Amino acid sequence: MINKANQWKIACFLALQSFLFTFSAAQNSPESAVSQKGLPSSWLDHHIQQDSNGILEVVLETDMKQLMKGKMSEQYQPAIFSYTDKDGTAKRYEVEIKARGKTRKQLCQHPPIKVKFKKSVLEAEGFGPYNDMKVVWECSESTNAEQYIYREYMTYQLYAMLTSASFRTKLVRISIADPKNPDRKIDKIGFMVEDEDQVADRNGGEMQEEPPKDMKLLMRQPNLIFGVFQYMIGNTDWSAGNSHNMRFIRLPGAVSRLIPVPYDFDYSGLVNTHYAAPDPNLGIPTVRDRIYRGSPGNEAEFTLVRQKFIEAKPKMLAYAEAFPNLDKSSRTEFVKYLNEFFAILEDPKQFYRAINP
Repeated sequence: MINKANQWKIACFLALQSFLFTFSAAQNSPESAVSQKGLPSSWLDHHIQQDSNGILEVVLETDMKQLMKGKMSEQYQPAIFSYTDKDGTAKRYEVEIKARGKTRKQLCQHPPIKVKFKKSVLEAEGFGPYNDMKVVWECSESTNAEQYIYREYMTYQLYAMLTSASFRTKLVRISIADPKNPDRKIDKIGFMVEDEDQVADRNGGEMQEEPPKDMKLLMRQPNLIFGVFQYMIGNTDWSAGNSHNMRFIRLPGAVSRLIPVPYDFDYSGLVNTHYAAPDPNLGIPTVRDRIYRGSPGNEAEFTLVRQKFIEAKPKMLAYAEAFPNLDKSSRTEFVKYLNEFFAILEDPKQFYRAINP
């Protein structure tokens, strides 16, 4: 007969084996992670390595009226993407852009875009073929718009501290020049988001947009960490059932195994945009009110998940405290919200009540 103490040890051991297997690739920092296919580093890699915390100054030349007119159809249109590299070299790329973001198309003065470089041009410069990147920029000209961007950018960075199955990002300041309206200049702070294929390649799999046919295909520890992270940032604006604001890395094998990868955090309590509101069906008054929507798990599994977050706490808080672009009020709010999560996390009883209401 196995007593309860031994049952607990066995459960912890099995969960630990699963955890170590699942996250062997995540122990490397995202900046040092390379393609499992042996491909060259990407255009985004180059700029992250040159200046990981700085802001790349970009000029984007395009017909803004045409972009706004075709935003719902998401048709690509030509644009020029230019900047001066850190070594002083002027760079100019002929690209294609289109509007993106289901909700932000409705709410934003200028919706975010996707930029597609020519693979042949990137490869001629020695880069990998990762040419398709999102650009998230200021939604409107509101007072806090720039702070919202910095906070969402930081949220991506926090997730990257937990796993390599995450989108890497690069801050940019984009000056939009419209050849048909040369007197009007639009400047936006934003960030570029890693090509989906590169995220998958770095983690030895392929990116899948379609929702899982069976939720049991989601790998346990990545899925639980995904859920606790969404709880940490106060984000309920996601769904595995329809792949809303998430993708899945499909790992090779006789049985497909899936790792969830989140994106778009503007509706989270941590970013706390003025337009963010929770689904009324959730029964929470604001996005700042946390509710756990992730998968259930046993105590042994969540013990390991808690440890993962506890180990990341010093790095996360130090990053938030030192990030240079937050104003005082925004930093105080951001750090306070994180500390409220860690206060729950570090009290096992309170944490288990929160995830098993």
